[in-house]
Amino acid sequence: MIVMKFGGSSVADATRLKHVAEIVKTQLDKKPALVLSAMGDSTDHLLEAGRLALNEGKVEIAGVEKLHLATVKNLKLPIQGEIGSLLDELKHLLSGISLIRELSPRTKDYLVSFGERLSVRIAAAYFKSIGMNAAAYDAWDLGFLSNSDYVNG
Repeated sequence: MIVMKFGGSSVADATRLKHVAEIVKTQLDKKPALVLSAMGDSTDHLLEAGRLALNEGKVEIAGVEKLHLATVKNLKLPIQGEIGSLLDELKHLLSGISLIRELSPRTKDYLVSFGERLSVRIAAAYFKSIGMNAAAYDAWDLGFLSNSDYVNG
């Protein structure tokens, strides 16, 4: 097994994901496990959405939504519903932040997790569409747990 980590600029859009797939194909005999960052500026967009929810009571995810839905469309993936469900969950989280006017470190960590969660689902769907065996997992699905040092840990 080999663990391969790709950062945000490596998975920034459909073109970059295609390039990642080509790299991963060269390592299939080693049974790669991938760790992906959020796509492009997703983390910045998520943090801004959290700030707007907290300070202005606005639920705004246009930046996050545009990038991910465009990537799904460009890659011709049949997962709009799965991505839409995550985006709906994100909107609910931001609604909660705006209602209680609180963004704790734990909630902030959960907020930014949407970048990675969206990224891995899109990548896995693309890999499957080109004949690679792939599945998307969130860290907690694999037993990874955080300590209470939110934001830093």
